[in-house]
Amino acid sequence: MKRRTAELSAEDLQALARSPSEGPRVKAALHPHTPLATLLSLATDQAIGVRRALARRMGAPREVLAQLAHDPTRAVRCAVAAHPGCDESLRLLWTDSDGNVRAVAQHAAAIPHHFAEDLARIVRNESVPASVLAEFAELGGQARRAVASHRECPRGWLERFRHDADAAVRLVAETRMGLSLDTLRAFARHRSSSYRATAAASLPWDDARMPELLADRNERVLLALLRRPDFPAAFYAQITDNPPPAVRLVLATHDALDSAHLQRLLRDPRADVRRRVAQRRALSAEQFESLANDDDDKVKRELAKRPDCPEAWLRQWCLAPSEWLRRAVFTRPGVTPDILTTASALPDNHEEIAKHPLTPEQILAQLADSAGVFVRGAVAQNPSTPERVLSQLARDADSHVRLQVGRNETCPLSLLLDLEHGSDFVVRRHIVWRADCPLEIGASQRLLTTPLERGGTIQP
Repeated sequence: MKRRTAELSAEDLQALARSPSEGPRVKAALHPHTPLATLLSLATDQAIGVRRALARRMGAPREVLAQLAHDPTRAVRCAVAAHPGCDESLRLLWTDSDGNVRAVAQHAAAIPHHFAEDLARIVRNESVPASVLAEFAELGGQARRAVASHRECPRGWLERFRHDADAAVRLVAETRMGLSLDTLRAFARHRSSSYRATAAASLPWDDARMPELLADRNERVLLALLRRPDFPAAFYAQITDNPPPAVRLVLATHDALDSAHLQRLLRDPRADVRRRVAQRRALSAEQFESLANDDDDKVKRELAKRPDCPEAWLRQWCLAPSEWLRRAVFTRPGVTPDILTTASALPDNHEEIAKHPLTPEQILAQLADSAGVFVRGAVAQNPSTPERVLSQLARDADSHVRLQVGRNETCPLSLLLDLEHGSDFVVRRHIVWRADCPLEIGASQRLLTTPLERGGTIQP
């Protein structure tokens, strides 16, 4: 499932801003929690759509608007001129070379600049003066809906909003005032799915309208039912046999799901549903075997992560064609040296096995003679590699392997001294830079005579 937009961190938003596609960058420009530095970088984006979305952003910082006021594209400057928060840069746009930009700027000057800021404060449920709420209560449907949702909205206004011409405003007012049982029953038969979802989230389970809601095929209604913490296990059988995909994803996580629905989910055409079934807290042996024979490797990866995964399946998957499935086997906490030994039969596994701390010493000794330089380097850096193998790799012809020996935490002092006196400057430098560099090596480094030997540069 996709992450909700409100849950994105600053790192996620920076990654969206660096996306090669325009759509994710537009989302980063419009997100309310995008850092200022990221917004300033998006203000110079090569795509006009990103810059125009940034100019239309609710509550755009003044620094961003000031930068966009100099944009070479007329559409972006027009969007800046129409922005309610554009006050400092407005004087610049009044004298813009383009007549359309000047006209938009002059028209926007007549609109109070606090309008968008006040609406944003009401939407965020912040404290606002009563006069501001009264002003917005007489405006369009979006403003009235925001006022009806506000915590300081008087009860008299909510009573008035219950008879509003906008259905969304009426629904908010009804919900805020507390829906009666008769109102919920009327909502259960409403043609709008949002009304039926409201009834599904609040009606008692023994109500006469509940079977109609359980048989509903609308995704929003079924999710409202399944997300209730007290959903009765006996009602699973009344849910439609082929619900929407989002509903099947939620059903797969319910531990009390009936066997009929669970069997259908095991054979679901969508791999993400079967993958969610593989993440269930408990699976029978038959269910596990059914998922283990799945054609999608993502399903098998979830099974390989389970602590109760049988070792026989791990032995089979460690030789699978999928690299990600094999890696899931190697990275699980319960992997055994026997499984790593079995996996060493596949050459594509050698690098992963060479770096694993549980790999047996005889396998590490065999991999130390590998033709792959990165395999030998992984053996050289493995803390479980015995000293005799490290001695062999310390004399390797490739400097990358010798460098990994020098980085090994368990490398003996004698080998470090040999590498420190070697001819490769990069290897010597990394040994000296080790946090646990022995005093003997530091003393020998200070005895070097020339700055060039100490890794420095000769000053003219």
